[in-house]
Amino acid sequence: MSYLFDQALADWQRDQRKRRRQLSPATIASYSDAWHSFSAWAAAQQRQSTNDISNTDLADWINSLRHLADGSVQTYSHGVLAICRYLADRKHLSCDLAVLQMHLSDALPRMSPGRAPDVADLRRLVTFYDAELPAGPVHSKDERERLSGLRNAAILHLLFSTAARISEILALDVADLRGDHGQIANRASVVGKGNKPRTIFIRPHARTAIERYLLARRATFPHASALFISHGPRGAGHRLNRVAAWSIVTHASFSLADTVEQTGRFREAELLRGTTPHTFRHFVAMWLLNEGVQLSEVSALLGHANTRITEQYYARHTDDRLAEVLDQFAADPQP
Repeated sequence: MSYLFDQALADWQRDQRKRRRQLSPATIASYSDAWHSFSAWAAAQQRQSTNDISNTDLADWINSLRHLADGSVQTYSHGVLAICRYLADRKHLSCDLAVLQMHLSDALPRMSPGRAPDVADLRRLVTFYDAELPAGPVHSKDERERLSGLRNAAILHLLFSTAARISEILALDVADLRGDHGQIANRASVVGKGNKPRTIFIRPHARTAIERYLLARRATFPHASALFISHGPRGAGHRLNRVAAWSIVTHASFSLADTVEQTGRFREAELLRGTTPHTFRHFVAMWLLNEGVQLSEVSALLGHANTRITEQYYARHTDDRLAEVLDQFAADPQP
């Protein structure tokens, strides 16, 4: 019986939602993106159904992803392999799953132990969209561009303030941030990895940016419930998606990198071009650790399951900080 790729994904998503221990919505979305990528590659190789997948197909697909960073390739492989296991359990995979996984493992890039990457100083980047554009008539192109600029500024300020994941921020509704007094509250609850609730803290600069945005959009989208929405012309009023949010961050980072590079600061420009929404988490964590904040407190702010995750990921940074402390305060030999 032929089992099409789109049907396989739909069935996997449906069964995931039925599980007692579900994957998070962000993980399901990430694995689905990976399956779409693999399905497109498979169609180009004349694979008509999941039973046409051969033992080397995942490895060959991985080798075609030369445009993606190693970390993204690893994430994609986890997603597609998880769906292939699902298919194998239901007899919709003709190839040998163990051999398929072996070839995939050989093709994957070798990753060093998890460590936070070097990041740019994001204090200038966060204000990239702060200049407000002139207002225009309701639903006009000028007004859409003004609202988008205000929204983009609010997104950067909220990422910078909270160190939240982009999926957590995009899931927020306006009601989640409104306090009893009607103003933007200084904290909100989000659902992180593993469906675990946690609190994020919204600093004054972020509250101001959000309030400016919501006030400006009230006339055009009075009934929009999501905190961050599209302003059209397509999808007007609908919740902003992850792809659009990534584009907002990368447009700002690449534009600032071009400016920085013109002044000869090539390393800073390189780091800026590597900035994604997740980079804000690394920046906040490293900044706080550098200021002497306890590891347990940084771990709680990031929503890590335990401090060991934080300690492992930022171990290199901690070592650098200890070296600075030693250089500054340790005794020197006397002549």
